[in-house]
Amino acid sequence: MIAGLIFYFFAALAVLSSLFVVTRKNAMHSVMYLAFTVLSVAGVFFSLQAEYLGAIQILVYGGGIVVLYIFVIIIVNLNEIKPERRKLFPRMFIFSLPALLFLQIINVLFTNRPTPPAGPEAGLSFTSFAEMLFSTYLIPFEIASILLLAVLIGAIIVARKKLLHDPD
Repeated sequence: MIAGLIFYFFAALAVLSSLFVVTRKNAMHSVMYLAFTVLSVAGVFFSLQAEYLGAIQILVYGGGIVVLYIFVIIIVNLNEIKPERRKLFPRMFIFSLPALLFLQIINVLFTNRPTPPAGPEAGLSFTSFAEMLFSTYLIPFEIASILLLAVLIGAIIVARKKLLHDPD
């Protein structure tokens, strides 16, 4: 009962903060709401007892991708960018597509479907997933971590060069 309430709390927080991501005019506020979204999705994973996915969500997306977005916003001066005016057809597309997606999600949630069997035998257990990740997929996992580290270091170097050589 309590686990279900926790799940719905984090799910509602994820939906609400993701709406704030796309509706805020300030890019830095949008990134902060993106961080809330990432952390609430991690909370959803934890409430579903998917601890590994929750931890990866926090480490990779909360710690890497959101920080990278913050560096990009700091590097690029967004005050110089002029907002463009959109025509009626792109506006209709922008608003109708998420509405249709929302209706599809509601349809999937409320249709009758068989429930999968409960328990660890229904899917891949955490132990077998960890063994597979650190044996079969060890090299791609490490390459992805090195790539994320290189992107983060590159963003720091680019931001630092701009600050050191800025004539102001």
